[in-house]
Amino acid sequence: MTAPTNAPNRRRGTRGPAPTSGANLRDVAARAGVSTSTASRVFAGSPLVRPDTRERVLAAAEELGYVVNGLAQAMMGRGRRSVAFLATHMIGATFAAMAAGAESVAADQGNLLIVSSTGDDVARERDLMETLREQRAAAVLFAGSTATGVEFERRIAEYAHDLETIGARLVLCGHPAIPALPNVLSVDYDQVGGVRTAMKHLTSAGHRRIAFIGTHPNKTSPLQRLRGYELGLRDAGLAIDPSLVIECANETEAAAHASLELLRGSDRPTAVVGVTDGVAIGVYRAARSLGLAIPADVAVVGFDDAPHMVDLTPSLTTIRAPFWEVGVRGARLALGLDEATGHVELPSRLVARESAP
Repeated sequence: MTAPTNAPNRRRGTRGPAPTSGANLRDVAARAGVSTSTASRVFAGSPLVRPDTRERVLAAAEELGYVVNGLAQAMMGRGRRSVAFLATHMIGATFAAMAAGAESVAADQGNLLIVSSTGDDVARERDLMETLREQRAAAVLFAGSTATGVEFERRIAEYAHDLETIGARLVLCGHPAIPALPNVLSVDYDQVGGVRTAMKHLTSAGHRRIAFIGTHPNKTSPLQRLRGYELGLRDAGLAIDPSLVIECANETEAAAHASLELLRGSDRPTAVVGVTDGVAIGVYRAARSLGLAIPADVAVVGFDDAPHMVDLTPSLTTIRAPFWEVGVRGARLALGLDEATGHVELPSRLVARESAP
């Protein structure tokens, strides 16, 4: 049966578009007067090819407009392989800095960095991982806060095993170690200690009613930062008040809405710690809508030290995390440039500014 003439140019059961009708390797070999295997060795960078033969083949390729199929070469173990940077969401400067760090290492090693997001969709996550395995990625960095629990750990174990079959490594970035999976490497920054330090800064200034906004019951980063908040209260001899722990999405608008009720009452907190700088900006917005001054009426602390936090009025006190360095260390571990040591945790630090002097 003849296929319809308007059928799309694709192959059933395979990924990617069908080959175009351009010049192929046989055409290049014929134009250069060499065998196909000799032309193939030229594009593979073999030192066994004579210089004059190499020049003829490359000249023929240029004349014919021949483009080497880099994906095919990578899948056969030759040519450049990609390093993948996957995140649940590509949000702001945090992931941009982490990806930039990873790219600096990948580029130095002659690899390409591929960036994609899962949107917290498990089906998409699985599909991306399978595609990367099929295309023989050199390494995969799985970045950012994720769900917790046995089901997530089972998926990570599966991904790590599948990548090992093609000689690639999975590394978690901006993520705590998974005790049940000691062979899965991870690189994180001190999220618990960062918030704990911020709490000490606030309690030392006399604050006793301190709120935490942005908690999430099943995400790694909010849970770690909440733990730092709880430890900071304990360090100061203060009890945890559940009414001061507010759950909301990691979005400025959601944080502003969640902060209104918190700041409206007469027993409002004198300080608020936001799970991220974006959440802290939402607290700013709510405070101003209520006529409250920062920090005179309420002190505010964020987390990330994203660009321009120093330019807010008042400038934001926040915890600076080494996102670029996390990307660098993650990529080096993934590519086998550093010794695999299990879990790496980099320091974070408080940057005290005007919102919580």
